[in-house]
Amino acid sequence: MAMLLLLFGAVWLWHLDSVALSPPADNIEQLTWMRSLEWGYYKHPPLPTWIMWAFVQLAGWSAWSSYLLGSLFTLVSLAIFSALLHEIHGRHYAWVGLLAALGITFYNGRMNYYNHNIVLMLWVALSAWLWWRILTRPQRRWWLALGVVAGLGMLSKYQYAVAAVCGLWLFVRHGLWRSPAQRQGLLMALAIALVIFLPHALWLLEQERGPIAYAMQSSLGAQFGPGQRLTATARWLLDWLFNRCLPAVLLLLLVWWAQRRARRQLPSPSGPQEPHGAAVLGQSLLWCWGLLPPAFMAAMGVLWGVDLQLQWGTAFALWTVPACMAVLGLREATLRAGWTLPVAGVAFVALQGLLVWQSYDTSAFGRHPPRSAHWREFRSQALAEAVAQPARQELGGPVRIISGPAAASGAVALWLPEQPRVLIYGDPALSPWITPRELERGGILELWPPGEGPADAHRVLDGWGWRVRPPAAASGGGA
Repeated sequence: MAMLLLLFGAVWLWHLDSVALSPPADNIEQLTWMRSLEWGYYKHPPLPTWIMWAFVQLAGWSAWSSYLLGSLFTLVSLAIFSALLHEIHGRHYAWVGLLAALGITFYNGRMNYYNHNIVLMLWVALSAWLWWRILTRPQRRWWLALGVVAGLGMLSKYQYAVAAVCGLWLFVRHGLWRSPAQRQGLLMALAIALVIFLPHALWLLEQERGPIAYAMQSSLGAQFGPGQRLTATARWLLDWLFNRCLPAVLLLLLVWWAQRRARRQLPSPSGPQEPHGAAVLGQSLLWCWGLLPPAFMAAMGVLWGVDLQLQWGTAFALWTVPACMAVLGLREATLRAGWTLPVAGVAFVALQGLLVWQSYDTSAFGRHPPRSAHWREFRSQALAEAVAQPARQELGGPVRIISGPAAASGAVALWLPEQPRVLIYGDPALSPWITPRELERGGILELWPPGEGPADAHRVLDGWGWRVRPPAAASGGGA
């Protein structure tokens, strides 16, 4: 499994880098924010940015650093997922589950992504593994570890609350509240998580434009009407199961067909084969992790009018696989019989080949590029080459700060050897890595999208505008 995951990651990273003209906007965001370590940033909690900062100290500041870090989180999460399936149901069940999960397009077509959803996926997977330990081998150390993971999860993305709801459901569903030791363990985990999250919470109280305000201005504050709520939520659920998870569902259907044929070769069981003991607890956990997150988020869309974002399934979609396997009646005993596992392997290779082909064919290099503009077709290197040298001449030196749209400015910065920092939308409140004194000194390259900006801006590639704000000394000392 480790060899498969490494090969899978290497193939997809190479492919995705070869068909994109710019890194994912989320990666650029993290490479921009990591220029200063804060207790929070204007859109999200701080932990993913801190991790990026630490990784950059080892691997350097580049797009590939973000690719490697994002793929590391994705592959480790999938490894934990397959290990848990192995413990609960067996080796063949884990193989089929992993092959299916690798078909979910969050994890192949976005293998090079690094964002808060990717980091959250690791904490969700670790939480599932720890709850399995708590249910089957209750010890204080599992509660301690869960408290740490929960605190780190909330420092990564507030959506970790969905995983916390899953855990509380298991706590009530299996009567753990009846045990004094388990109640103390839960309180201890909550206390540890609160201590870890507290500095960020205090930072939040001081912010007027922090993550809470950002969420209220976007998804949480959408306030859809009744009809819009139902339509948007249905679209979100259909996208989850029949778009993102479609290759996984197709693979599982082929395995189900192969299992039916294999069953004919097995002797009939002497009596009813009902799961018992740990298997019941394990299946209960997998059902919980597979069904409760989409149900909970769908309820937010229907009851509170939240604008559900399609990418919110990233951290939880892989747990849809064991739920689908349970619905199809896949069992370890029959998966190890006949040609069931080879069928899964052939289906996996065929589906991955189709996904790679589709990704190439719909890129800027394929025969059917997207009709609407897509970020990965943004010619950031060409824009950087068009503005860099003239800007250096006007500045009288290297480009140190780029002011403009977050993604475009960050993408241009990645191509410049001086590695300039980004003044997001020209707003110092969004860019704490740039001091007021630096702004007063000037020496800033300013960028505007086509159709925007002042009349004296230079126009280059596709209508992008630029000009420089010269250093204070060059402009007579004015700010």
